[in-house]
Amino acid sequence: MRIAVRVASLLTFVLLVACASVPPPPADPGAREWKLLEDGNAAFRTGTITFTGLRGRRETQAPPVTVLACSDSRVPPELVFHQTLGRLFVVRTAGNVADAFGIASIEYAIEKGYTKLLVILAHEKCGAVEEAIKADPQCPIEATPSLDALVKKILESFTPPCCTLQQPNCWVDRTRGNALYAVSDLKKRSTVIRDAIDVRRLPVVVAYFDLDGNVTVWQRIH
Repeated sequence: MRIAVRVASLLTFVLLVACASVPPPPADPGAREWKLLEDGNAAFRTGTITFTGLRGRRETQAPPVTVLACSDSRVPPELVFHQTLGRLFVVRTAGNVADAFGIASIEYAIEKGYTKLLVILAHEKCGAVEEAIKADPQCPIEATPSLDALVKKILESFTPPCCTLQQPNCWVDRTRGNALYAVSDLKKRSTVIRDAIDVRRLPVVVAYFDLDGNVTVWQRIH
């Protein structure tokens, strides 16, 4: 009887040691990277941020976060998220709309194995979205061909009913629709990006920066 008890105790001890030696499952890298961005944004909102150790970060890069953001001078992702050299792979175009070269840039970061998180960063009072709201999709837009193409691309994201800048929430609603549309547009135009999101389950965050400095999440994928 004593032998049986000792054997049972020994087995219990072995099982406990074995369980304790099994490493915990790795944390979701996308969630970890977004937490670092949130912490960085909290630092940015204090009004004073600093960057140190820049000299040693110039030689190589393996940026884990790719950001598609607007060209607006008030919304530099490196400052908004307080991220130093080598942390963000950034594509910026008015209205956070990726053209062919922007898509190629995102594909490059994915194919190099850098990207653990893709962020679409829209922002308050986006001028490109404003121009799209003011444009009549039935009439020619008095602009250069390139600006015309940009506005028409943003108009693709608009859904009924129509709204004007004078209506409450129109600007924000259209900005949100354009940012969410960017994900489906990227997937439609790039098999590399589509496979990364749908097959390899690359995490995506669609976020909004208000001019008070705060970043909020509009949508998470995976």
